[in-house]
Amino acid sequence: MQKHFIFIIASFITALFVACGPSVKQHSFDGVFFTESGIRFELKPDSTTLILFQDSTTYEGTWTISHTADNQEYANIEFGGYPKYYYLKDSKLYYEEEDMLSDQFSTPVVYAD
Repeated sequence: MQKHFIFIIASFITALFVACGPSVKQHSFDGVFFTESGIRFELKPDSTTLILFQDSTTYEGTWTISHTADNQEYANIEFGGYPKYYYLKDSKLYYEEEDMLSDQFSTPVVYAD
């Protein structure tokens, strides 16, 4: 009987640690991706960005994770001092929030391996 009790307590503690462990992000935006026109975006885990254009012009900025009214996750990417210049959602880049919400006028992106 005592062995069963110890087993139940040990199982409960193990289940508690597993349930309270670190959560896994459902969507991760950090990484390197390219637009079809060859613009390279690097979204770093520390929320900084590096954008490299085809003419070798670079821009350093920041990015943040945001949510739509229905709790869908997307990234805002700063450019030229505008914190909401680019919108990244579902591997598509948008220039306007309204376009992102209606899923129109997007530029597909491809993440580097």
